Amino acid sequence: MLPDYLIRFNSALIKFQEKYPRPNWTDDFKKNLLNDFTFYSARVEDESLQYGDTIRFLNNQLVEKAKMKSLLDVSNHKDILSALVNHYESFELNEETVKEIHKELMSSEMSWEVDFKPHLVGEYRNISTVGYREPFFPNKEYVPHFNLEMVMNSYLDIFNNKFKHINNNKEENHLLTAIAFFHNLFLNHIHPFADGNGRVCRIIMGIILMKNNCPPIFTKITSEEDRFEYINKIVESENIKSDKPIVEFLAYGMSEYLENKVS
Repeated sequence: MLPDYLIRFNSALIKFQEKYPRPNWTDDFKKNLLNDFTFYSARVEDESLQYGDTIRFLNNQLVEKAKMKSLLDVSNHKDILSALVNHYESFELNEETVKEIHKELMSSEMSWEVDFKPHLVGEYRNISTVGYREPFFPNKEYVPHFNLEMVMNSYLDIFNNKFKHINNNKEENHLLTAIAFFHNLFLNHIHPFADGNGRVCRIIMGIILMKNNCPPIFTKITSEEDRFEYINKIVESENIKSDKPIVEFLAYGMSEYLENKVS
């Protein structure tokens, strides 16, 4: 028996698919989906972003010049996501595609939150990395850099096996269970790059959604409270050694997004 939050997601997804079958998506409809996904993904990393300004900029409208660095970074995020979504059928998750996404995403100095490291664009990090979460949560140390090649190679096989066996009628094989598993390990255990891990992770999640007949959507992140809840669910998953908090977080937020689209 599926938990209530996955039943709700399944119902919302079926209603969305019935109202908006993919062959009937217009360019504007798809653009709006990608704009929203891009904003919610980028907002996790950049608290200065505001929904209205970001969407106007992505729609080629004028915005304040002072916000240009953040908005150009978001625009690049959307361009990469759009290119992958347009060819989602042929997308394969492997080391080459993961590194290529990072290369496209992080080739500009403006995209880096830490000091720009051009030699690590499209390459795994070559230093130990700690996720700084204080003062609210303990810091997190990720997989040692000297093990990344082996770890990534092993986990990509595991991820692809999970994605191959997606079945929304079973909790253990559900689409959201699979992407939460990927999210928590890629972002919060492996953390393969010096910067940009969250954006790379969520772009891949968007493509996996598309490959499983779900639009590229993400839980709404529009405020510091939303951002804190997302991080809190990540830490909670780590503490209890279960992906369930992230599965629930995604299910509730994504169900709400789908329901609003069909209402």
